[in-house]
Amino acid sequence: MRMYKSIKSFIKDKHVSCGIDVHFKHWNLCFVCDGEIVETEKIPVDYNRLKNILMNYKSARKLNLVYEAGFSGFWLYRALKADGYDCIVTPPSLTPQTVDKVKTDKRDARKLAQYLMSGLLKSVYVPPKNVEADRRIIRRRSQLVKKQTRAKNQIKAFLHLHGLKPPEDIKQSWSNNYLNWLEDLRFEYESDNFTLAQLITSYRHIRCDLTGVTRYLRKLSGHSEYLTNFKRVTSVRGVGLVTGMTFLLELYNIDRFKNSAHFSSYLGLTPSQYSSGEHTRLGHITRQGNAQLRRVLVESAWTVIRHDPQLRNKYDRLKARGTNGKKAIVAVARTLAVRLRRCLLDETEYVIGVC
Repeated sequence: MRMYKSIKSFIKDKHVSCGIDVHFKHWNLCFVCDGEIVETEKIPVDYNRLKNILMNYKSARKLNLVYEAGFSGFWLYRALKADGYDCIVTPPSLTPQTVDKVKTDKRDARKLAQYLMSGLLKSVYVPPKNVEADRRIIRRRSQLVKKQTRAKNQIKAFLHLHGLKPPEDIKQSWSNNYLNWLEDLRFEYESDNFTLAQLITSYRHIRCDLTGVTRYLRKLSGHSEYLTNFKRVTSVRGVGLVTGMTFLLELYNIDRFKNSAHFSSYLGLTPSQYSSGEHTRLGHITRQGNAQLRRVLVESAWTVIRHDPQLRNKYDRLKARGTNGKKAIVAVARTLAVRLRRCLLDETEYVIGVC
C-alpha cells in the first residue's frame, strides 16, 4: 500500500507509529495513525530507502518507530536516532502475545506499530558503541566455553565406544599428561586414529582461542573505563574476572535501575508468582532478562558462600526449610547481585555483612 495525498493530509499534526519487522534481506514496515493502518511496505535492507519513506511523514506531529531486538543489533536504532527519529528497540520476550494462529511478517510489523501506539512496549537499554564492542568479548568467551565442553564430550564419547579410561596415575582430566595419553593411543583401524587426532586437534584449537580471549578480557579489565568498578565488584572472594567483567559490561549503566526489585527483575532472578484469592504461590524464577549474567552470578554464588558467613547462613536457612540447593543458591545469587549493585552505587568495596 503506497502513500497518497489524502493520507498525507490525514496524518498532518497527528501521532504516527511505525513497526519494523527486521529480517536478513528485507524490512516490513507498517505505519499506524488514529488506530488506522495508513501504509505498509516491504523494502530491501537499505537505510536510504527507509529514510525516503520516512520523509513522507514530516507533516506528522510525532513519529515513533520500533523494531525487536535480535540478530541485527543496534545499528538501525543508532542511524535513526542520529537522523532525529524517535526509535526504541523492544525485547521480543516482553512483546504482548496474542492467540492468533497465523503469523506473517506483515502482521508482526502491524502488531509492533499498534502496541507502540498503545504504549504497551518496553525498550531495551542501548549501550555506547565501545561498550557493545567490549561486551562481544564476553559473549565470544561464552561461545568458546560451550564449544570446548562439546569437544570434551565428543572425546569422552569416543573413548566410551572403545571401553577406554585414562591410567590411574593421571589424576586430572584435560591436563597436558591427559592429552599426551590421548595422543599416544593407537587403534586397530586407521580411521579411528584419524578421528581421534581430529577431535584432539579441534579441542586444542578451541582451548588456545579461549586462552587468548581470557587474556584479552583481563587486559580489558585494566582499562580506565572499567578498572575502578572492576576492583569494587571483585573485592569479594568468589567474584573473579569473568563474573566481574560480565557484570560491568552487560549492565554498564547501573543508575538505570530504579531500585533493587527492578534490578532483580531485570536479571530474571525474582520468583514467578501465581495468586488467586487468598492464596499466593511463588514459582520458579522468571528467567527474563540477561541469561549470561544470571548464569555467572549463580556460579559465583557457590564460591561466595564459602567466604561470606551471612550469605552462607541464608543458604543454610533456605535448605533447612526444605528448599533444594539449586533454588537456595539462586536466592543467594540474587542477594549477591543486589550487593554488587550497591557497591557500585555507593562507590565502595564489598564488605561482608555490610555492603
